[in-house]
Amino acid sequence: MKKLSILISLLILCFSYACQDDLHLGNSLNTSTGCTRKWMNDGGFKIAILSDIHVMAPSLLVKDGPAFQAYLAQDPKLLEFSSKILQVTIDKLISEKPDLVLIAGDLTKDGEIVSHELVSRSLQRLVNHGIKVLVTIGNHDVNNPEAAKYNDTQVIPVQSVPAHKIRSIYPNFGFANSLSKDPNSLSYVSEPLKDLWVIAIDANKYYDNTTKSTVGGVIKPETMSWIKERLAEAQRKGKTVIGMMHHGLVEHFTGQQTIDLGYVIDNWESSANELIDAGMKIILTGHYHANDITKREHNGKFIFDVETGSTLAYPCTYRMLTIEGKRYSFVPETTTDLMGLNFDVYATTFLSSHLDGYFYYVLTSLRNIPDPPAGTIAPWFREAAMAHLAGDEVPPLSLPDHIEYLNGIGAQPLAMSLGSLWTDINTKDNSVTIDMGTGDAY
Repeated sequence: MKKLSILISLLILCFSYACQDDLHLGNSLNTSTGCTRKWMNDGGFKIAILSDIHVMAPSLLVKDGPAFQAYLAQDPKLLEFSSKILQVTIDKLISEKPDLVLIAGDLTKDGEIVSHELVSRSLQRLVNHGIKVLVTIGNHDVNNPEAAKYNDTQVIPVQSVPAHKIRSIYPNFGFANSLSKDPNSLSYVSEPLKDLWVIAIDANKYYDNTTKSTVGGVIKPETMSWIKERLAEAQRKGKTVIGMMHHGLVEHFTGQQTIDLGYVIDNWESSANELIDAGMKIILTGHYHANDITKREHNGKFIFDVETGSTLAYPCTYRMLTIEGKRYSFVPETTTDLMGLNFDVYATTFLSSHLDGYFYYVLTSLRNIPDPPAGTIAPWFREAAMAHLAGDEVPPLSLPDHIEYLNGIGAQPLAMSLGSLWTDINTKDNSVTIDMGTGDAY
């Protein structure tokens, strides 16, 4: 994935420069949702959380060859399997029967109309089985100048979806049938289940796209005002609120926004504090392809940023959330078990081999570290990156020796980078239960 492909170079550059009232449950029913279940009285609700499904319509890969492999070299995802992974994931969700499916952006490879149409048709299968679905967009999905198809050595531009077309492509998945729409973005509020509001926040900068899609995000002041108005309304009406946004709201490893610019929103600290003060306690995010949960506290209140990894990049995952009162229990699920024998091994090997090659390139070409020791050091960073993606990182016993070695050869920024990737912040990442009353996680 591109985020991993640029991680260590950004780490190196940034460190080099650095070195010279509680929303409560209510009893009202929004009949527009068509959901008449009594909130929490039948064992709770089950919600599937996906992100970064990055569907590439099969017609976009005319013939595999140097052009497509060059794309994968800088952005290693299992794109050629993306349509099948989506279908088997939907099959699995139909069998699991969640009450709601939430998808936190990057629905497509690069915003191609044909890919969006495939996603919309596929998600309709869930709706046809009585499962509600809400989606938000990611930085790949709108006005993307990188939309293309691949034919051997050729990269052929194709049409990307403009922002004003999103609501018409996904009318059944939040954008059209919503309680409120932000006039300044593609943000919306929906009540998919009784007394549960989902605020889908569009923090993408597709309006800045020129020759490349813009990685970073920001909650515009007008959108922030709209969000806070909706949170106040939810509190008056006794609704529980879940936020959903593609970009991270808070950092998921130490110094992330300095180390790897663009994966946490601009002005993240002040924006997170505003949302905390307004009463938001949980937001579902993606973008970094990692399973990671981080808690931020402010003025005696808190918010949990629950980041979910990608369905088609190691560890090929999504989450299942069960809500029972104020008890939110998360468990990880995988998409590889339905893809055939040893697909999990293939997915792991695919990313591992790409990262070994990339980190070797960074060390030798960007840091002028010879081989040896570059060939020895590269796997240390690959291991750290893959551990962060999987969540619940456990630093190896060898980490202090690796950091000491890097410091010893004068590569202090690399040592700091390696330690940061292994640093998990304050909350378990995969199987965890959060008490939304007290803020405890266990």
